[in-house]
Amino acid sequence: MVRHKNFRRQRRLESRIDETVRIASIVQKGMARGRSSYVEMRALDRLTKHNIKTKVGGLKKLLKLNTELDDLFAKIPQAVSDGYTRVLTPNGIVRENELDRLLSIDADIVTCLGMLESEKSQKLRDVVETLKQVVEERKKLVDSLKA
Repeated sequence: MVRHKNFRRQRRLESRIDETVRIASIVQKGMARGRSSYVEMRALDRLTKHNIKTKVGGLKKLLKLNTELDDLFAKIPQAVSDGYTRVLTPNGIVRENELDRLLSIDADIVTCLGMLESEKSQKLRDVVETLKQVVEERKKLVDSLKA
């Protein structure tokens, strides 16, 4: 029975890695062509949200949460729930500057989350402040893409 559960989990992880590689390839081709589809970008949104939500869930178990950190952890999955679909114009053209900025912000969020795992006391406070700013920056960018 234990083997069966481990096998399922391993297959899920392999499936996630395959999906990540596939989506990265699609986005790379889209960038080269300057065009993409809503379905492709929605898949990128879904994968980004899942990966960041998983990281946040792990940190919640690892860290002692105060109210401020708990609130921030609640905001992060909401902030990364969409955005990539909005870098497309209605005719499928990728707005490259916005996509680059969104990718950069998401990389900063992931970096900050990684730092939270390893930082202690005062540095932790600095990382939390940086993470708040980056999440807010992402929200503003996505909101500006709605218009």
